[in-house]
Parts: sequence; structure tokens; C-alpha cells
Amino acid sequence: MERISIILPAKNEAEGLLRTLPALRQLYPHAELIVVDDGSTDTTAEIGRS
Repeated sequence: MERISIILPAKNEAEGLLRTLPALRQLYPHAELIVVDDGSTDTTAEIGRS
């Protein structure tokens, strides 16, 4: 099985990640999801780590 990585650049995208990450996990259950936080002041980094 091939492994894919999905890279999501994000800055202050906590709300968007709460919608996007579960959808991506459902569509691509074996994919590696990488969130690259660019100094967010909201909870983007915490959501990306979860």
C-alpha cells in the first residue's frame, strides 16, 4: 500500500482544521496529515497536534 502525506499550511485556522482534519481522516485513513503552523495566536497548533 502506498502511503501519502497531506501537508496543510495554517495560520489562525483552528475552526477550519476542526472541520477539515476529521474529513481528511475519513477520506484518507492511512494518510499522514501534517499541519504546519505559522505562528498562530489561536489553538491551531494544539488542534494540529491532536
